[in-house]
Amino acid sequence: MRVFIIKHKGANIWQNIYFDKEITFSDGNKIHAGKLFFRRKDAEYYLKSLENNEYLEVVGATVDK
Repeated sequence: MRVFIIKHKGANIWQNIYFDKEITFSDGNKIHAGKLFFRRKDAEYYLKSLENNEYLEVVGATVDK
């Protein structure tokens, strides 16, 4: 499945994905999460709403089952 993500420009995709949420579980463990978009135009529209968006870009990624 093809998805689109927002990442920092000029950087490795796995180390610089734009994580915008922090989820805390009841046992105290925390994870960081980001948004996936199924259409590029939706990802670009969301990117325009972010502050400092000149340092970010939309890239495609493949998600396997």
